[in-house]
Amino acid sequence: MSQKLHIGEAACETALKAFCRTKAHLVLVTDGAAYALCGAKAFFDNFFAGQSIGVTHLQVLSANPKVEVVQQLLEKIGSPVDGFIAVGGGTTLDTAKLLNLAVVTGKSIRELLACDTAPDRLMPSFAIPTTAGTGAEATRFAVCYDGEKKYSIDFLSIRPSEVGLFPAFIKTLPPYQRLSTRFDAYAQAIESLWAKGATAESRAYAERALHCMQAATEVALGSMEQAQLELQGSYWAGRAIDISRTTAAHAFSYYLTSHYGIAHGHAVFMVFPYILQNNAEAVDYLKIAQLNVADISATLSDYHKAGLKTLREFASEQRVGWEEMVDDLFAHVNLKRLGNNPVEVRKDSFYA
Repeated sequence: MSQKLHIGEAACETALKAFCRTKAHLVLVTDGAAYALCGAKAFFDNFFAGQSIGVTHLQVLSANPKVEVVQQLLEKIGSPVDGFIAVGGGTTLDTAKLLNLAVVTGKSIRELLACDTAPDRLMPSFAIPTTAGTGAEATRFAVCYDGEKKYSIDFLSIRPSEVGLFPAFIKTLPPYQRLSTRFDAYAQAIESLWAKGATAESRAYAERALHCMQAATEVALGSMEQAQLELQGSYWAGRAIDISRTTAAHAFSYYLTSHYGIAHGHAVFMVFPYILQNNAEAVDYLKIAQLNVADISATLSDYHKAGLKTLREFASEQRVGWEEMVDDLFAHVNLKRLGNNPVEVRKDSFYA
C-alpha cells in the first residue's frame, strides 16, 4: 500500500481538504493539552469551520497506548465513520491505527492483540506527527500495552494512507521530549542499518534519515527549517524500520518504559551504548552511512550532555543494583525484536 507524503503547512492543508472532500464523518484523534500548545488545535478549529463534515474528537490522555484506555475511546465512536485524522505523538498515532482496525473488524482492542490477520484495507487515514522521533506516521506497527506486557500489532493495512509534516507543530515541544523523540529516530536509523531484516531499500531510507538529522544540526537553531529537517529525518527512519524492524536496543527498552515510566526514546538511549558494543562485529553496515562506532559514541555523549541520563545513573537513583537491573532487562526483553539483532546479545556487554 503506497503512502502519500505532504511537506509544509500549505501542502498539508491542500491535501487535508482533498482528503475530507468525500467524507461525511471523521474521527479526529489527538493528544490532550499538547494539541493546543503546539498550535494544532487552532489550525484544525479553523480548518473544520470551513468544512461541512461531522467530526468525533477523541483525546489521548495517557502515555503509551493501553488496552483499556483505547477500548474506552473506541466505545465513544458512535455513528458510522469513513476516515481518521490523527494529530500527535507516537501514542496518539498508534491509538488511531488501533481504532481504525477495531472499527473495520468489529473486534475489541483486547481481541486485536491476538489477531494474526487483518483486512487488506481499512478506513482512509491521515497522520500528522507533532514530535520528530517515533516515526509512527510511516509504519505498519501499533504498540499496545496490557499491563506491563507490550504488544506490537503488525499489519500493512494499518499504516496511514497519508502523512502531513507541519514543522510549526514541533517547535513548542518541551526540550526533554524533543531530545527523547529525536534520539528514538536516530536509533531507528542506526538499527535499520544492521538489522537482520534490512534490505537495500530500508538502508537507503536509514541513510536518508541520518542525512536529514545531520542537516538539522547545521541550520539555525529553533528555525522552521530545522524543524522540517527533523520531521523528515523521523519520517525516513520510520520508513526504514517499517521494512527492517528494530533490534536489540528497542527490544530491551520496552521494559524500562512499561516498568519505570521512562520516555521511550530515553529508554532506547539508556541501553544503546551496550548494544553498540555488543554489535561491534556488525558495524560494517554502518559504513553505508559513512559512520563508525566512534561517531555514534560521540553522538551518545552529546545526548547525555544535553540531558538524557544513562542507565547506570538511573539505576543508582532508583537504588537498583546493576546486576539486578541487567537481569531484569534480560528477563523482560522483547524476543521478537531481539531476534532481529545481527548477533547474539551477551550479558557481559552490559558489564564492560
